[in-house]
Amino acid sequence: MIVIYDATRAARYADLLERLIPHSADYRLIPCTTREEAARHVGEAEILFCWRFPTDLLAGAGRLRWIQAMGAGVEDLVAAPVPPGVVVTRVEGLFGTPMSEYAFAHMLAHAQQLPRLYAAQAERRWDPFRPQTLSGRRLGVAGVGSIGLEVAARGKAFGMEVWGLARTPGARPHVDRLFTPDEVREFTAGVDYLVSTLPDTPETRGLIDPEAMKEGALLINMGRGATLDEGAILRAVRSGRIRAVLDVFAVEPLPADHPFWTEPGITVTPHLSGLNRLDAVAAYCAENLRRFERAEPLRGVVDRARGY
Repeated sequence: MIVIYDATRAARYADLLERLIPHSADYRLIPCTTREEAARHVGEAEILFCWRFPTDLLAGAGRLRWIQAMGAGVEDLVAAPVPPGVVVTRVEGLFGTPMSEYAFAHMLAHAQQLPRLYAAQAERRWDPFRPQTLSGRRLGVAGVGSIGLEVAARGKAFGMEVWGLARTPGARPHVDRLFTPDEVREFTAGVDYLVSTLPDTPETRGLIDPEAMKEGALLINMGRGATLDEGAILRAVRSGRIRAVLDVFAVEPLPADHPFWTEPGITVTPHLSGLNRLDAVAAYCAENLRRFERAEPLRGVVDRARGY
């Protein structure tokens, strides 16, 4: 049995997977959208395809052999009581394009001062000024995995100098200079644009200090909200030191009374930078299922000790 859990899209995923798996009749595909449905079926499941599964239910998943997360983030599964011997995989290679496009949309808006232009047009006011270019600016990418490297590649295409921050040293494609965590302050203070794609692990939480960024820099966080201190972001923005674009938050949805909503120097977006087509995610899961059946190496195997 394959249990497919997603609070809003489980039936759609099940429909796509039935078309993509040639012998889907050999499996019982059980779409679940609620905790109650998941609780009824998880004990029989051998395979779980899921997004934001109620992880406490895994303690009763005695037949489970493999969990495929239908996204890149797996901090919930890393912390969960996953039964011994169960392999956990995540989606890799699908999010680099939309997330890098998200980052550069906001970087270009910042450089070209698009809000200023929109305001001037709304007021029918002629407001000539000299916008910036990205070319010649320094881009810092915190987290140079597959997503971060796509951001770096686009930075080079725009003529930017690219700095990277990674857990381990070594050359990376499209990265002019690589920093490790013990060099994070130099990295943070030296870039004009800082894009974070960091996962949520004990090592990444609080690693980057927004108050240490250079004057006039733009912070874009599309990794995980818990990696940055929200109070430090507010202080850095309110001091006029930086501006910030935030797609991820410590608590989601972002509470209506959160000060980020009304802070002029902060742009809030509802965790949409990595949204991908359901058919692409379903195809990824189906391909990994074929590998699972053939006892071939799975894509996106999670190292639970590292947290991703």
